[in-house]
Amino acid sequence: MSSTYCTRSDVEAQFGVKNVERWAKLEDGYTASQITSRINAAIDAVSENIDDMLRAGAFEIPVTDSSGATPASIKEICAVMAGVWLYESRGVDDVDQAGNPRHKLQFLAERAERRLEQITARVRKINTASNTG
Repeated sequence: MSSTYCTRSDVEAQFGVKNVERWAKLEDGYTASQITSRINAAIDAVSENIDDMLRAGAFEIPVTDSSGATPASIKEICAVMAGVWLYESRGVDDVDQAGNPRHKLQFLAERAERRLEQITARVRKINTASNTG
């Protein structure tokens, strides 16, 4: 299991406490413990995906700055992607103006993925402990 790059409060800061809680509930009657487990599952899945992407860019995993903390850009990418993971996991049937399948958070997911790809390709530089990023 890889380390995680964001916390529940980071996800809630991006999308709001009520939205994150609502997206974490797959069914009515979910307990606070089940909600927390789903949010943690989203953060874990996204963090592992980030590791997989950054590994391709020859980053040392987990990616940390010189103080051992997660770089701010990686934390933000993780929080956005975890929120979208929760939103999408409930099943999405949104469409754009042309009637194509596209949910309202998809642009955020695409932006986060582009930023991660730029970091992996070293087009966008981040502050890492090894300063190789």
